[in-house]
Amino acid sequence: MRCAQATGAKVFVLGRQNSRKLKYSKFCAEFITTDREIDGRMDLDLAHEINFHCARLNIDLVLAGDAPSTRSLIQLRSAVNTPCFPMPTLSVFDELNDKWRFGLLCKDLDIDYPKSQLFANVGELRQELSGREVNTSWMAKPLSMDGGMGCIKLTPEEFEAQFAQITYEPILLQEFVEGEDIGASVFCKEGEILAFIAHKFEHDTYFTFYDHDIYRSLAALMTRTKANGVFNFDMRRTSKGRVVFLECNPRFYFKMAMSMVVGVNFVAFGLTDGQNARLSPGWGAKIARFPKAFLLQAASFRKMERESWNALKFVLADPIPYALELLKLQE
Repeated sequence: MRCAQATGAKVFVLGRQNSRKLKYSKFCAEFITTDREIDGRMDLDLAHEINFHCARLNIDLVLAGDAPSTRSLIQLRSAVNTPCFPMPTLSVFDELNDKWRFGLLCKDLDIDYPKSQLFANVGELRQELSGREVNTSWMAKPLSMDGGMGCIKLTPEEFEAQFAQITYEPILLQEFVEGEDIGASVFCKEGEILAFIAHKFEHDTYFTFYDHDIYRSLAALMTRTKANGVFNFDMRRTSKGRVVFLECNPRFYFKMAMSMVVGVNFVAFGLTDGQNARLSPGWGAKIARFPKAFLLQAASFRKMERESWNALKFVLADPIPYALELLKLQE
């Protein structure tokens, strides 16, 4: 929402009750509650509702905010009268949004991905792991849940208790990779990367950097899929510098506003459909300290980066959503 607003757009939000916290943002012109399920399925009644509000409010562009709404809008875009933000085809979305299928694609392109196995249910997983010596740490993961939901690091002495926590199927069993969490994001048009950023977020600080091997791997993935839109990739970087891809999020991502703070607004690329817009793949190191890290840096009397001042201005311009997040009052 903030990324779209930064381009000068007026932003209206259509969502269910569990998204109503967005109405507290000063940049939300109107929050419109729908009783339609926005769950990734094709719902023509939802398309009719979108068309009604687009006509009523004179909307110029429709954007989806998360994975389920992106999948729904991909299927509905031919029924939506207003242009939509660039998105992949349904087949490409489903391939990239599925950790198992994404892993197979990485293997085919010689991109580093953890050793993985797929199990139909907990019974199969229990049979595989119980009664055998386990020398490697493993993660149990759902194929497409967001934000680390459902991911469990398995330990032999707690197998049964951990199996009871797995409420999804099928189950991806993936070798655990020690290292730091990093990521990278791109905006693409027909598989061509027009904007790229590699990043990590820790201790309330957002770092960006350039890594040629990451860029080359993403270029291979995007070229193969001929993808359109914004894509974010989660990775692990080991102490020896090995970068291992973990998953792809073929949609807007949590840190997208942080990318904007350091100078890369992925929504802006989509508003022009990438025309006359290109960000050098050599985009380099930036640091943006958000409030807690900003205060620690200020207390040490060390020089503050311009991007950190931008981050502070970003938060203070719309403090209620940030405060709700900080206090964990959001649903």
